[in-house]
Amino acid sequence: MRHCKPGNHLSRPADQRKALLRGLATELLRHDEIKTTLSKAKAVRGEAERMITLAKRGQVADYPGTVKKARERDKEAAKTIASALHCRRQVASVLLDKTVVKKVFEETAPRYKDRKGGYTRIIKDGYRRGDNAPMAIIQLV
Repeated sequence: MRHCKPGNHLSRPADQRKALLRGLATELLRHDEIKTTLSKAKAVRGEAERMITLAKRGQVADYPGTVKKARERDKEAAKTIASALHCRRQVASVLLDKTVVKKVFEETAPRYKDRKGGYTRIIKDGYRRGDNAPMAIIQLV
């Protein structure tokens, strides 16, 4: 029995749910705001915040200088570069567009460098006309 099991399944099989959340997270990080149903907004919140946290972790202050040190056999610089590359690859494995990955690392992550979490906001936006589903706007703070 699945009593009290966490996670929103969105009435979809696992592969469809994963594809839906990847697409929503990509569009949220591309446009900084999307309008969707309330349950999908709550489900995509964790995915988007995880991507921003990974991007923050993958930030390197002086990337060209650190690469130069790594090529000169500095072990600490090589470890820093490897960690940053790993974070970038993790984000790229979830997001569907390489330009969005670049935007997350170059624009979005530096914007939240002093913030410890809570990068998104969900605003309820009435009900959809066709099926009366509760709608919400999810946006980056």
